[in-house]
Amino acid sequence: MSKKSDHGQFFWKHWQSGKLPELENHSEKKLDLLRDYLVLYLEIVMKGTSGKEEQYVTLIDGFAGGGLYNGNKYGSPITILKAVEEAEAKINQGREKITRIIPICYFIEKDANAFSCLDAALKAHGYGDRIGKTIHLHRERFEKVAPTIIKDINTRHKRRGNRTIFFLDQCGWSEISAATIRDISQQLHQRPEFILNFAISWLTDFISDKTMDSKITSLQDLGLDGFVDLPAMMKLRLELGGRWEHAVEAHIGEGFHKATGISHYSPFYIEPEGNHRGYWLLHLAGSARARSAMTQIHWSKANRSKHYGHLGYDMLSYKPNLDQTQFIQGMSFDEESRTLCEAALKEDFSRLIKDVHKDGITFKEFLDRTTNKIIATAPMVRDVVWQICQSKDFEVRCPSGKSKKSVNLADDDVIIPRKQFFLDGFNVIHNMKSQK
Repeated sequence: MSKKSDHGQFFWKHWQSGKLPELENHSEKKLDLLRDYLVLYLEIVMKGTSGKEEQYVTLIDGFAGGGLYNGNKYGSPITILKAVEEAEAKINQGREKITRIIPICYFIEKDANAFSCLDAALKAHGYGDRIGKTIHLHRERFEKVAPTIIKDINTRHKRRGNRTIFFLDQCGWSEISAATIRDISQQLHQRPEFILNFAISWLTDFISDKTMDSKITSLQDLGLDGFVDLPAMMKLRLELGGRWEHAVEAHIGEGFHKATGISHYSPFYIEPEGNHRGYWLLHLAGSARARSAMTQIHWSKANRSKHYGHLGYDMLSYKPNLDQTQFIQGMSFDEESRTLCEAALKEDFSRLIKDVHKDGITFKEFLDRTTNKIIATAPMVRDVVWQICQSKDFEVRCPSGKSKKSVNLADDDVIIPRKQFFLDGFNVIHNMKSQK
């Protein structure tokens, strides 16, 4: 089974001949998503920094490529730098005191010709004076240079205040193992986020391979041995008529989640309309807020992103009694899907709160517990919770015990079935506080 793509070899040949490769549609959509997520991420990070002069962020591109494509289209390194500039401009609109975002970037590329092109591209686009200062170029394999990057980050941020994102768009599907991601995350105190891309053609090769032994070897290469129920995954693929997308989301995505030990993840696809050459994008983050932000970007790219599975709670569990098109053809993140998603969540959340959280649960804890199991964003969850709490069966209460009158739910607001309140509800709030 090949772990490299003909597409990637095509790129290298172009850079070797001094010509720039074409940026294909599905790759352009992937870079659009990266840019939009970085802008949103930095807007969230900078929300409470008014008056602060500088904010550092560390951005690592583990497979940087040559930096440019034909037509002066940007590769991932320049896309990253431009996203920071866009975010800084947005954040400082209306502020009297400007806050500078200072990106410390590590761009890693092992191919000599692509590396030379990257170096020239950065200089040609005005970033040459940063090289060796805030932009660090490494012509090496990612896993070999990772320890140096980790040491640099921990040296700069002795109080563990680093904000770090790894963008790992590998040329193959098994160059980065879950064990490597786990080790990096642990050494950086569970602070970094990871955005991994797997080309769909490579995933097709993996899941369609004829021998079980080769699949086991592949899981070992990925660091997922013992974290993926391979027979169950193949049985699910068979039940879905040979389609594998839901099986990948449900089993390999969950395998990465467990093997890395990172608390939140989203396993959605980038599939431009009319183009079967796309990517499986796996996002791993330590917070529900970061996961919600990535999901928000998928919703904003309705014609680019796709999910295969249930639209409500427990999105990755196979439910044969539901409409099979959700599992076989998938759903786009469009308005129709949003309506169906919110309707499904309204029913599922009502049952969940009644059966599992009958003594009440704070809105923050509810978000933390449900985020990995839904395709909805935090604002969508807030709206659905508010809708069900307008019925006679549920209620939202402030920490003081008063009934909530606004949809703007706070982290410590309590969601509870109405029948669980004793007298006026104060006893329940008191009991929840005493258990903390």
